Amino acid sequence: MGMELDILGYEKGGYNQESFIAKLDAYNTLITAMQNGLPNDKAKAELELIHQQPMFREKGGFFGKVGFSVKDTDAYIADLEKGIAKAFK
Repeated sequence: MGMELDILGYEKGGYNQESFIAKLDAYNTLITAMQNGLPNDKAKAELELIHQQPMFREKGGFFGKVGFSVKDTDAYIADLEKGIAKAFK
């Protein structure tokens, strides 16, 4: 799974890029561990922890910052989690 972040749009008040990248790094670490034989029960527990890992949003408003589009990012993560979940079957 490549990190093609150019598919994500940007918006004022969107997700903070650093917290999103940290979450993606956690997913990548999990995928690597699964490929190296991490038992399914431990992988499922780790997936749940990553799922609950918060992503912070940039401040909105007139002087707000731009971050990743919330809609695009949520869809990207949902697809990623579906792909990981398929490995459990």
